[in-house]
Amino acid sequence: NMKDLIIWQTYHDDVQVAQYHLHETDTIRLFKGNDLSVEGENINHLNKFYSELVTLYWVWKNNVRSKMVGFCHYRRIFGRTIDLEDKSCQVLAVSHLNVMQHYKSAHNYQDFYDAVDILNGRYGLNNKYSQYMLRSNIFIPFCCFIVHWEDFMRLCNFVFSVLFAFDDFHHLDMCPQNYMEKAHKDFRYDNVDYQCRAMSFLGERLISCWLFCEMKVYCVHTV
Repeated sequence: NMKDLIIWQTYHDDVQVAQYHLHETDTIRLFKGNDLSVEGENINHLNKFYSELVTLYWVWKNNVRSKMVGFCHYRRIFGRTIDLEDKSCQVLAVSHLNVMQHYKSAHNYQDFYDAVDILNGRYGLNNKYSQYMLRSNIFIPFCCFIVHWEDFMRLCNFVFSVLFAFDDFHHLDMCPQNYMEKAHKDFRYDNVDYQCRAMSFLGERLISCWLFCEMKVYCVHTV
């Protein structure tokens, strides 16, 4: 029988298992994001740049199904879960801040505008997704959410199609060296090892965008 709920918890280093007391349960499955030996289609070689999005990709592409599926981090977990109807989601947090201004204050703003241009090209000018990115004051952070499987498939089709179009636009070719070269060339910051995670930062906003535009959102706690 298909499990009712699996929550995938991403970690990136073996020491984090003991440090954060990570363990699998009937509901929790651990996924090491930079494990290059993982079976099945994956982008784990890009973990440094996509961060926890590699887990979403692996679950999606390898059809590791459960009736409902969730994602969290080694540092951020769901304290409890709620029953969800279709086209509804549980998220870990909701922040009341301007999505575009927050991104521009923290990251390379041109990447943000490139993602909006891709959305406009795919969905037309003034589409709801671009409008969210440019104008919304509600942000769902951390890439932590629980949804029904069918909605997860729709989310991944949306998010990864934009991210891979961004990869194509910048001729990155899913190559780690190209991602690092772009990071060193683009960023106005000293902490390139952090800022090189542009795909993760963009993916976080795109997940927030899709959940906000397509789903009824339930949040137990607000930050």
